[in-house]
Amino acid sequence: MITHGDDLLISGAWLLGIGTLVGAIGQTRQTLTSTDLGKDLVLKGNGIEAVGNSLQAIGRSKMLNPENERTETYFIFGSWLEAIGNIADAVGIGMQLSGSVEEGIRTDALGSGIQGLGAAIEAIGASLTEETISRSFEIKGNGLISVGSFLESVGNIFILNEKVRMGEHILLLGSWTQVFGAFILIEAFSLGPEPPERGKGGHNRHYSYANYC
Repeated sequence: MITHGDDLLISGAWLLGIGTLVGAIGQTRQTLTSTDLGKDLVLKGNGIEAVGNSLQAIGRSKMLNPENERTETYFIFGSWLEAIGNIADAVGIGMQLSGSVEEGIRTDALGSGIQGLGAAIEAIGASLTEETISRSFEIKGNGLISVGSFLESVGNIFILNEKVRMGEHILLLGSWTQVFGAFILIEAFSLGPEPPERGKGGHNRHYSYANYC
């Protein structure tokens, strides 16, 4: 049976997937044209991602119980960090569009770094729980999002150091890496409850998604 917390996790995962895809399309247009064309899509994508991460953090909080409190804290903290990072990215891109280019790029680089750290913390949290197919997907998905976010941070640093073309290509690679990671997460949350596992004494133990948090 799906709980309200599970619904928020799945909804958040889909918003994350949509946001990363919108952002990647915008970054592709920007890289191919060597202009600000597409930067508005990157801004919107980061905004959508922030909402998705916030929903996931709230969903995790609703599923919190004494049995999973330690590992679940990793997911909640990581999701909020990702949301903060995406908001910083959106603010940075908005600053660039309004003319504060250098300061905006710095803010964008910082935001991507925060987002990468948040995804890495979530991947660590997933690795600390009992191994299942959904957990394996979560580790891979959050790992890719983390790598992609750090790549975007590096790309912005290259641009600040006047290596613009190299920086743009690194940003492009990072944005699409996040897309792959986000859609792996959608698959992880769409798997639903794990099948029952036979415990000691021949009794069946039924696990829902929340039991692995």
